[in-house]
Amino acid sequence: MAESLEFAYLYARVCGAFSKMRLGEKARGLVRQGSSSIMALWKQLFDEEPPGLPEAKLLFEAERRIIERAIASFLRLAGPFSESSELIHALISKYEISAIKSMVFRIRAGEPKPEGVLYTSPAIEQALANWPRITDMFAGTPYAWLDVQGLDDIAVAENRLDQQYYLGLWTAAGRIPSRKIGAMLDLIRWEIIYQNVVWVLRVRRYYGMTRQDAAAMLVDLKGIDTVSLAMETFQYDIDNLGSFSPWPLRKLLSTQSGPGLDVPVLEIRVQEDLFSKVRRSLHLYPFSYTPIYCYFKLLEYEISLLMAVLESVRLGVSPDESVKYMWIPGGEPA
Repeated sequence: MAESLEFAYLYARVCGAFSKMRLGEKARGLVRQGSSSIMALWKQLFDEEPPGLPEAKLLFEAERRIIERAIASFLRLAGPFSESSELIHALISKYEISAIKSMVFRIRAGEPKPEGVLYTSPAIEQALANWPRITDMFAGTPYAWLDVQGLDDIAVAENRLDQQYYLGLWTAAGRIPSRKIGAMLDLIRWEIIYQNVVWVLRVRRYYGMTRQDAAAMLVDLKGIDTVSLAMETFQYDIDNLGSFSPWPLRKLLSTQSGPGLDVPVLEIRVQEDLFSKVRRSLHLYPFSYTPIYCYFKLLEYEISLLMAVLESVRLGVSPDESVKYMWIPGGEPA
């Protein structure tokens, strides 16, 4: 009985939080209102006067605060629930890895230590304290494999970090008791499958990578097929969408408009489908820890959308153009 009440409380809180997110019409309204500056947008996002910073620093601070606010909300909601701490850490490590990617790129480019980072953690603080000695930066952390040689091929290093994230997330989710897991493993499996598909089509389109080279970049779960749908795309001509007709995931091409594959359009379609799976599973599996994963993903969508809004204001893109090219997840009441 106590367990059922715990799950019901979790589900209700996630639904309530979802209905308040800046998604759907709330997001469209934010975009359509149009802000002439980052300062004006700051007031809309945080309901307060912006700090007295130059625009570039104000933009960075807005991005940092969006991430900080979302993670704080996630921890407040998910933190109290038993058996979820490893999963919570695995999910949040996505932002740690993103910060590490940025730092590695800066070192490779010979840039100075950043004045600030969008996300911080003990591993990030250690890295900054030992900048730019990359071996010392990550010694004793899960990223200790990063070294000077890793700087020679940033794309490979970034891919390995992504693989590390998904394998860690899969392991953490798998340790939750089966009676409490709900649809979480299936949702993560589809996220990995779609990520593999995007990776393969991206390296084919932009780098002309071979089947053998691409296979090494995929997240391959032991005993779970997460790669075949991505590898099957090597049978099709990326410059001829008609050749994809036998592909089981051809629905992901429904928004393509040209004769050949447009990878950015595919990525948006992938996000749409994953969002639908997350939203549906939130309601189909309320008496489990599935809502924890769903809430994290919903916050992730909101973060990405708000970052895109900030970028459009920085670039001076008109509200009409922003709405036209920006993917806005549905945000109707749960």
